[in-house]
Amino acid sequence: MRGLIIKEAPMGDKDKRLIMLTREIGKISVIAKGALSPKSKWGAASQLFSYGDYVLSKGQSFYYIKEVQLIESFYALRNNLERLAYAAFMAEVAETLILDGQENQMLMHLLLRGLLTQCKTESGAESLVADAFVWRALSENGFYPELRICRQCGRRMDAFPAVLEPMTFDFASGGIVCGQCKTSGAGVRLTSGGLRALQYITEMPMEKIYSFQAEKEIQKQLDEAAVGYLLHQTQRQYGSLDFIGNLRW
Repeated sequence: MRGLIIKEAPMGDKDKRLIMLTREIGKISVIAKGALSPKSKWGAASQLFSYGDYVLSKGQSFYYIKEVQLIESFYALRNNLERLAYAAFMAEVAETLILDGQENQMLMHLLLRGLLTQCKTESGAESLVADAFVWRALSENGFYPELRICRQCGRRMDAFPAVLEPMTFDFASGGIVCGQCKTSGAGVRLTSGGLRALQYITEMPMEKIYSFQAEKEIQKQLDEAAVGYLLHQTQRQYGSLDFIGNLRW
């Protein structure tokens, strides 16, 4: 079965417990026996972001690795701390959005493509890749944002440019509120450029969402809106975000 390791943790002194995202059966828990041993044959195949063809046996509560053919280790992520931090954030989001045993080939494809892009992204653009992943992952998994009409008055956002700004992405309603309406709660102010970037990410074919660039101000808007919307909708904390916050300081 083809799978991607999206979480790893020690289990006792010698073993690892892994969360693997698979094409066939979605997210599963896997034990790599002896993986913490220096001479373990599962060392490389049980690391975070390892992607390969795994032969697994099913136990009562876990799967167990029997054989593996490694396809990609995404080693370039480990050469840059910012890339690694944002890649870990992407993996944590994927783990949150997929239920155990639920097939989600779209999200796996989106994550793999995002990790490949993150491996070669320029310094300073790591958050843009991660935010594109978060927005598209949320959109494809039940949290599609309304970006064409105002959530409050129903005005089309491309019909009256004079009243667009200052517009807000409202977390509670999951959409844009125009400059003439009040938001219902927490949100992030967006420029028209920020709105167009969001529309691009959520509407373009998946093959194109990682192929755009944005100015620093728009990157900041996308990042604040993505994190705020994610936290509001999933109602959980992300350890990788704390790590990213520490890097920024």
